Amino acid sequence: MWPLLILVFILLTGCGTASSGNKETVSGNAAQGKPSANEKGDPFVDIAPADITDIPTALEELSSLIKSFKGIVESDDKEEAVRQGERMAAVWKAISQEVATVQAEQHDQINRDLGALFEAVHAKEWDKTKLIDLDYSLYQGLRDLKQAFQKE
Repeated sequence: MWPLLILVFILLTGCGTASSGNKETVSGNAAQGKPSANEKGDPFVDIAPADITDIPTALEELSSLIKSFKGIVESDDKEEAVRQGERMAAVWKAISQEVATVQAEQHDQINRDLGALFEAVHAKEWDKTKLIDLDYSLYQGLRDLKQAFQKE
């Protein structure tokens, strides 16, 4: 009787692991160095907001990071590009909600582009063209956003 129960237990335990397949999980992504996302698809969920003094200062820092990012990508410095991407995400996360209340359209564009850049910079295989295109789009969106905040 006992050997039969043990056999059933082993079979049931084995069946449970087979059904999990190759699905990636948030914790699995983090362990593999990939950005994780919560249920809403927030690529910055694991990034702590930067400590900022005010929106214009944060926008200047973000602008500086975006300007230097292209050169970092072109020089294939993946480690520095990841650091830059994470810093951009931290600064953005600190101001994102306030920006959304003032400039919803620019907020959505920057959030979308920065999220795509953040995911692309963490990708195993780099697509330099995509990274540079996203960087340029971020530059344009941030330029428009800075102008909007200067008018206020």
